[in-house]
Amino acid sequence: MRKFVIASGALALLAGAPAHAASDPGERAFSYCFSCHSVEANQTEILSGPNLNGIIGRPIASKAGFEYTPELKAFGQGKAWTEALILEWITNPRMMVPGTRMERPPGPRAPAERTALIEYLKKAH
Repeated sequence: MRKFVIASGALALLAGAPAHAASDPGERAFSYCFSCHSVEANQTEILSGPNLNGIIGRPIASKAGFEYTPELKAFGQGKAWTEALILEWITNPRMMVPGTRMERPPGPRAPAERTALIEYLKKAH
C-alpha cells in the first residue's frame, strides 16, 4: 500500500505542472503575482491588479479598464514604468506610493528572482 501511495504522489507531481514552468525562472518568479495580475495579451477579464503585459515603458497607472488609486495616478504623472521602478515597487509598493491598494507582495524576494521577473515581463506573452 505504501509503495502505491508514493508512486501515485510522484505521478501527480509529474502530471501537475507544465514542463516549461520549471525551466523558466521568470515564470516561476511571476507565480507570486498571478493571483492578482496577468501577462496575457488578449485577456479581457479584469483581475484585482492590472494586466502587466507590456508594462515596461508603459505610462504608470494607464492600463485601460483598471481603476487606479488617486495616489498612484498622481505619482505616475509624466512617468513610465522602468525596470528600476518595478524593482522598487515590488520591494514595498506602499512605501513607494502611500495610499496604493497593492500591499507588499509575498515575493519575489531574492535579487535573482526579481531580475528573472523583470526579464519575464519584457517578453511578449
